[in-house]
Amino acid sequence: MKIIKHFYILLIFLFAGQLAAQTSSLKFNNIEYKIGILLPFSSDGSDKENKNSEALLDFYQGIKIALNQLEKDGFKCKVNVWDINSKDSIQLETLYKSNDFQSLNVLIGPISQKHIGQLAKRLKGSKVNWVSPLRSLTIPNTISSLNFFSPDSLRMRGLGYSLSDQFKTHKFCLITDGSSQSRKDANMLKFVLQSLSKSRKISIHTFNGTNLSPALPSKDSVICINTFTNQMAKVVLAKYAAGPISAAKNAPLKKASFIVGHFNWYENLSLSQEVDESKIIYPAINFINLNDSSTSEFTKSFLDKSFNEPSRFGYQGYDQMMFLGYGLMFSGDNFLSAVPNSNMVGLINTIRTYKIGKRHFNIGVRLISLANHEQKLF
Repeated sequence: MKIIKHFYILLIFLFAGQLAAQTSSLKFNNIEYKIGILLPFSSDGSDKENKNSEALLDFYQGIKIALNQLEKDGFKCKVNVWDINSKDSIQLETLYKSNDFQSLNVLIGPISQKHIGQLAKRLKGSKVNWVSPLRSLTIPNTISSLNFFSPDSLRMRGLGYSLSDQFKTHKFCLITDGSSQSRKDANMLKFVLQSLSKSRKISIHTFNGTNLSPALPSKDSVICINTFTNQMAKVVLAKYAAGPISAAKNAPLKKASFIVGHFNWYENLSLSQEVDESKIIYPAINFINLNDSSTSEFTKSFLDKSFNEPSRFGYQGYDQMMFLGYGLMFSGDNFLSAVPNSNMVGLINTIRTYKIGKRHFNIGVRLISLANHEQKLF
């Protein structure tokens, strides 16, 4: 699959220095890793529980497809799967004392903050890599952990990294509506973008409903980043990006200007004939490129095994297990610390880890284009 090629290239690059000191050729380690999956697969029969159960079964099916691929590539593991519901506090105590649980290298789940709290007391000081797979949960800083879905407070940081990767020479104009949250997000983006390139030109502009103050530059290649959810600035900014080229020096570079929307713009997508979509970039989480051959291959494998098409949870299970599996193969138990700024382009999410103490958060953001009425990665 294409995703696997992406990942090989990424890890070869990231670990080249580390491996060169250990071996003359790139090799996976030969350890059998122990992985535990602790999720509420069963349902009490209610509509809500039935939907949760279906989602988690899809997630697990995605994991199994990834494990099949990883096994072909030399990954060795023993997987234990435990079904736990909201009333299983006593079961957790018994489970923790078992040899299978005590020897885990990776624990995926649970997805309840209550269960996280109960297990955290027992796992304090443990060497296990604890994974929160489907929601942002608070795991103590005493344990190596990875939240695959980071809190909103880290989203803007992830957007800054993604845009910095994509645009090296553009000037960045950060657009606020004057609200405290918008200003906070703009300042975060400015800090991240400036830390990644000291020479980068960055300015902050305030939108008052009709105009921007100060005015946007007329001759630079510009990335305008909107930091508020209301889409009222979309038409104004898009017209600016697609506007006529002046006679000013270097003005033709304005052809390369783009508008980056708030996350809300894609989540609550609204199209207008007034907007040239070729000039808009939508930051997003959970975007599946249905025209990609890797997606087609995964969908076929999923259909063959479960007789239904995967929900987004199936894709998430696959992406996450591929990331964990190759990480373990290349760098063992400490792979999270070894790739503090890794970047994997998966089927549904981009995975880029950001470290705070022993905790790691996925701050990967996808950049989406809707040009020519086709949704695709920018």
